[in-house]
Amino acid sequence: MDFIPGIKSTLVQLKAEFDIIKTERPIKSRQDAEGYFKIETTVPCLIMNTNKGYYALIISGERQKLDFKQIQKELGFAKFDLAERKEVKNNLSLDPGRIPLIGHNLPTIIDNWIFKHEYVYGGTGDFNHTLKIKPKDLEKALNVEFKFD
Repeated sequence: MDFIPGIKSTLVQLKAEFDIIKTERPIKSRQDAEGYFKIETTVPCLIMNTNKGYYALIISGERQKLDFKQIQKELGFAKFDLAERKEVKNNLSLDPGRIPLIGHNLPTIIDNWIFKHEYVYGGTGDFNHTLKIKPKDLEKALNVEFKFD
């Protein structure tokens, strides 16, 4: 699925400061991104399976480790697990590993650490294109229900 036209349209409507950057090599992992961006400015999007349904979890690449149990407790979820690849594909029609920051149409949880940076970099659903965006503009483009520290 090509999310890029929808991402561009949404961000233009919001008058967001963004760019879609074409990369020579596909970015499929944190290690792949190292040659292009500072890791602390990357923002992976994970899909969480909760007692309230699926959520997108946007985290700072600066974090070495996430304590899902702590986030679950902080946000008041009875269940808070990383969705399995098969669930993401079958139930959400999204390709695991290609989750776009914008366009997944899920309620979203954002890591407050992303707001430390002028710009952050994340997925577009295409391994060869990366979204560069101001964190506040990213927040405006999403259905943010929770934030965490």
